[in-house]
Amino acid sequence: MATRSVYDTELKQIDHSVYIMGTEVENAIDKTIFAFRNKSDSLAADIMKNDDRIDKMETEIEEDCINIVVKESPIASDWRKIASYMRMTSDMERIADNCSDIAIYIRKIADYKEEIEEPKGLDEMFGIMRGMVRDTFESFQQGDVVLASSVIDEDDVVDQYFEKMNKEIGELMKQHPEHIQQYIDYILINKYIERMADHSANIASWVKFIVRGELDLKFTDRYKKESQKN
Repeated sequence: MATRSVYDTELKQIDHSVYIMGTEVENAIDKTIFAFRNKSDSLAADIMKNDDRIDKMETEIEEDCINIVVKESPIASDWRKIASYMRMTSDMERIADNCSDIAIYIRKIADYKEEIEEPKGLDEMFGIMRGMVRDTFESFQQGDVVLASSVIDEDDVVDQYFEKMNKEIGELMKQHPEHIQQYIDYILINKYIERMADHSANIASWVKFIVRGELDLKFTDRYKKESQKN
């Protein structure tokens, strides 16, 4: 068993690795939003390539968490951190996957020869989700349960946008049946934005678990919903 100082250093290193992974995920989201706004095929391709790097970060953090459990006897508060880190990185990796998913449809939209009317609320929905992710990682860095709770509440706003956008896109399909395939692509982008918000709220809930040591019912119900989607 390592000395306490070595153990603390290893735990802080995992914490730092989670922070770095969060930064990479935020960068992926920013690139995705920029690629969507500009219908950039080349940037969308870059987002898809970078997904492997984030997958690797998740695997390395999981291995570090398992190793510290095997080598040490973590106290209760450290167990909460280690378990939460593994859950958080899983949600982070899924957000990065969703960026890649959206990138696929950005490339398809960019390839269409005829430009169509774009659903009006998607850009705003992207912005709300992006704000949730930013606040999620800030709550993690600061141990701020109030900010984490606000992220969880914001997920309901994204859900409302999701339903609103589906209706709007459905109306555009009726008006422009010749462009149904293009609008299906937008429906799928809408779905992935909503999932990214779900994962952000999940991470915020794990932040609350690290600080308070308890999971609320709202989180467990939402986590079951997200698991069923995937």
